[in-house]
Amino acid sequence: MARQNASSEANSALKNKIKVLKPDNYTKTAGAKISKFRRIQTKEYQVINDLSPKLAESFGAMNDHFVMLAWGQSSSGKSHFAMQLMSHLASHGRILHLSLEEGIGITLQNKLRKNLSHLPRSLSNNILFSDHRMNFDRLKEVLKKRQSPQFIVVDSLQYFGISYPQYKELKAAFPKKSFLFISHACGKLPDGKTADKIRYDADIKVRVEGGLAFVKSRFGGGKPWIIWEDGAKQYWGKHFKKMTS
Repeated sequence: MARQNASSEANSALKNKIKVLKPDNYTKTAGAKISKFRRIQTKEYQVINDLSPKLAESFGAMNDHFVMLAWGQSSSGKSHFAMQLMSHLASHGRILHLSLEEGIGITLQNKLRKNLSHLPRSLSNNILFSDHRMNFDRLKEVLKKRQSPQFIVVDSLQYFGISYPQYKELKAAFPKKSFLFISHACGKLPDGKTADKIRYDADIKVRVEGGLAFVKSRFGGGKPWIIWEDGAKQYWGKHFKKMTS
């Protein structure tokens, strides 16, 4: 009789464990959210509405928050690419550009004049710049404020000097923000362990070479972004047309 009662209690305990794993209780799992197939399939995720054709062709239907990593050798065009991207995003929210390498001076001014001067004042007022004194802790304080910028451009990741755990902390603390990190390159890959780890995590990966930005995006798109048409034609020669068509 005692053995029968022990067996009954064991079966009851097993049923209670199994009950926790029933679909209706999935979302109650401690420490992680588990969703049903149908819920994911039918949910309407937020995307950036009214994307310009150039953005859509290169990056697809972009989520309203994303991480992008763009890398390239010196003078490949990556900072100009970032400025051009900012000109398209200015109508979708405020932008903070961390000019960590160049600071705020004549070099930055020349890039603004080349890539952003066509914007009307209503949009150019959405773009803010910070100099080399901006760091990880100061950026967090800025982003905690109400109506803080939606898009954060970090130029460059190496000058920002954060670790991969700090990157994850920044992303977790501000899940509705979008981050674009500009990185130095080592060969055809981002330079350094942090940059390479972010490459795996980023929604959009962009390799810049010879005036072209080669895009791999989880949102679709994929068409190379032409940064400098004349320079790219000279660099790539007869391959330019095929590469950008």
